Amino acid sequence: MKRIHVVVGVLLFLTTVVSQSATAATLDDNVEWSGISHIPWLERDPLCPVDGEIFTVRFQAYRNDLAMAHLHVADGSVARIEAWLETERGPYAVWSVQVPATASTTVSYYMELKDGADIDYLSVGGMTSDPPVDGGFVLDFTTLEHAPVGATPLPGGGVVFKVWSPTRTTAHVRGEFNGWGTGDPLTKVGEYFVGRIAGATTGQMYKYFFQNSHWNTDPRAKSLVPGDNYNARITDPHAYSWQVDDFDVPDFEEMVIYQLHVGTFAGRNDPYGSTSFPSGFLDVADRAAHLAELGINVVMLNPITEFPWDFSAGYNPITQWAPEWIYGQMDDMKFMVDTLHTHGIAVILDIVWNHISCSDNFLWNYDGMQIYFDDPAVDTPWCSQADFDREGVRDYYADSALFWLEEMRLDGFRMDATSYMNIEPQEASGWSLMQRMNDEMDGRAADKIAIAEQLPDNNWVTRPTSLGGAGFDAQYYDAFTDQLRAEIFDAGGGDPEMWRVRSILLGSGAYLEGGSMVNYLELHDEVWPENGGQRICKSIDTTAPHDDVWAKGRVKLAQGLVLTSPGIPAILQGTEWLDDTDFGTDSANRIDWSKKTTHADVFAYFSDLIELRTTSPALRADAGVDVFHMNESGNVLAFQRWDLDGTIHVVAANFGNGDHASNRIGLPQGGVWHEVINSQDAIYGGNGVTNPGDIIAEAVPADGFAWSAEIAVARMGLIVLSPDSETAAPEALPEINESARLLGAHPNPFNPRVTIEFEIMRDGPAQVSIHDALGRRVRTLISGYQQSGVRRIVWDGLDEAGSGVASGVYFLRLTAGETRDTRKVVLLR
Repeated sequence: MKRIHVVVGVLLFLTTVVSQSATAATLDDNVEWSGISHIPWLERDPLCPVDGEIFTVRFQAYRNDLAMAHLHVADGSVARIEAWLETERGPYAVWSVQVPATASTTVSYYMELKDGADIDYLSVGGMTSDPPVDGGFVLDFTTLEHAPVGATPLPGGGVVFKVWSPTRTTAHVRGEFNGWGTGDPLTKVGEYFVGRIAGATTGQMYKYFFQNSHWNTDPRAKSLVPGDNYNARITDPHAYSWQVDDFDVPDFEEMVIYQLHVGTFAGRNDPYGSTSFPSGFLDVADRAAHLAELGINVVMLNPITEFPWDFSAGYNPITQWAPEWIYGQMDDMKFMVDTLHTHGIAVILDIVWNHISCSDNFLWNYDGMQIYFDDPAVDTPWCSQADFDREGVRDYYADSALFWLEEMRLDGFRMDATSYMNIEPQEASGWSLMQRMNDEMDGRAADKIAIAEQLPDNNWVTRPTSLGGAGFDAQYYDAFTDQLRAEIFDAGGGDPEMWRVRSILLGSGAYLEGGSMVNYLELHDEVWPENGGQRICKSIDTTAPHDDVWAKGRVKLAQGLVLTSPGIPAILQGTEWLDDTDFGTDSANRIDWSKKTTHADVFAYFSDLIELRTTSPALRADAGVDVFHMNESGNVLAFQRWDLDGTIHVVAANFGNGDHASNRIGLPQGGVWHEVINSQDAIYGGNGVTNPGDIIAEAVPADGFAWSAEIAVARMGLIVLSPDSETAAPEALPEINESARLLGAHPNPFNPRVTIEFEIMRDGPAQVSIHDALGRRVRTLISGYQQSGVRRIVWDGLDEAGSGVASGVYFLRLTAGETRDTRKVVLLR
């Protein structure tokens, strides 16, 4: 789920929370401020207008929110120019206005936005109800201070360079275009140096030269040349022609994540062909069909920003802006993203903001002064952390996130080691930088996800920024990984604890349950020998090829739980064919594509299970869960997943080392059931202990249900059962040590009604209310004494006065005793 925040100045957003799926509005005499945004350095065309030329201004609003928009332009005279709706992108409408040429040396503008009788304004100071008096967004054709930071090619030839250097008094740009000479001094404008170089062009290398003594590269260069002293290279942001302009990011609740390290993904025993090592962006694109065949819908890239040497996991970045050269150039990466989008696969990037590489750190004493780091520097276990207290440094990081989302069209981020983002002495600034990234993401890309690698778990990380949290959509659920691994290993000794498995299936309360969790058995850290890890199949079967019945069985069991539990599931490259190759950065760490044939049965298991996961509403990250059967002596556990549309599954797991030929398990409804997945089916390389044909639910009470059946559960087996017909939510749930909890809201987004399901665990007073993005109460749905049980209520999109509310983001709030539970929903009219 998403948040939006006001940043006065360049980015204009409103503090709130937004669902990832979509946000829109309607013509209702109310301009939705939370959907309005304009980023000048991204949304002018050309990016840096010069010489009073014609240029286009773009801005975003929620779809269907605006009836009309105008741009007020001042260049000595004042013009009011009508905007047009150029395109729609995800939940947003993109509006455009062309500003005519002018002979003036300056031009300023602000937006007038109209929804029925409501007219509001967007300017450099933010949103206002009255015409702004802040001077608007200004372009100065003499100083060119409106230029984006970095190197910006001009359509008519030449390049505008702009670099942050607050304490220096002189700077030159030296490059191939001037023989690396000092003939092109830059002009100091505020904390920046700016200059237009007519002879510079795309593809040429350059550096900055400060105070006639200190060389350094461009921190915002989008291409670096490590083999030539990290020279920066001028790139054209518009050179690549995108094939997919309307990619829809999967709903967070439907995501299945595949962690991929570009350098070791391709080339080893590879049916798609050999590759150089390390493999690159184009090699990943060539194998998009495999990922589509597997069925995952999100690729999570290990960090790909430039790092020292050519072989790295990416966790030693020297920049936040340039892709690693050995993987390919900017357009190669764009082609990879484009190709994955063509196959319906989103791409999210692992970003490392908590430290800079110890070696090749050109930001250290960048311009001859220490402007990017504290003095003394803040240390992390890996190396120094940038000075998050300094605005120019904060801009460097936050703007990079917008660059990856906008120019590179990525679909979100995984932020590395967020527990080290707010360490002494800059806890507050590190925390607020994470908030800024999430808020600014939401203002521009409410349908894109932000995941925190938060270890240990901390629900403040996924709490909305409006409530003081860091605002991430989800975080790694550390308890899930640790406990599942512990019980899988304990199963080898015959003594796993089912109650511990139950606890991780239920989550850890508000902001650490359902879609706010990312669940996994092993990702790169767990299988990286450098961290003391290895593939779990090697830990179970210590003899090559590490694929005996116990390794295969327990991996399928554990990964089956990952894929059927609440939360967003994630797997590591090679998992789909029981790869025993540990994570690393050498040629030997490339995943072994021959295993796709050797273990075709394991691949089929993952493919079938992922298909079920991505197509069944009952297995969505936020769908209901009830662990109703625990047999500690037999090491068997069963739980049900359900969705408000009536879809239901029962999952049974046997952590034991022996088959249970007949195990009575309660069922939430009568009738005929079928086994749709069994990890120990012979087609998946199992021992063949299955439940073929019809499973008839008998009127024999068990596990709190009126119905039950005797089913076979093989050793190390995971089975998924489904009824023949639609069913309602569970008729009974076990006692839980909470007063109440929200179970789900469906559909979400909705129009005009949403069904809210919640559970009262203990009789007593309770209230369910609806609040808008600013926290104002819109409607109270129930209030008063409530008896225990699971129930549903419907909100029809009306407020207390019976009037329809505007499209946008709303909070469902459940209050009972000490319980405060919140769920985010989006109304689309």
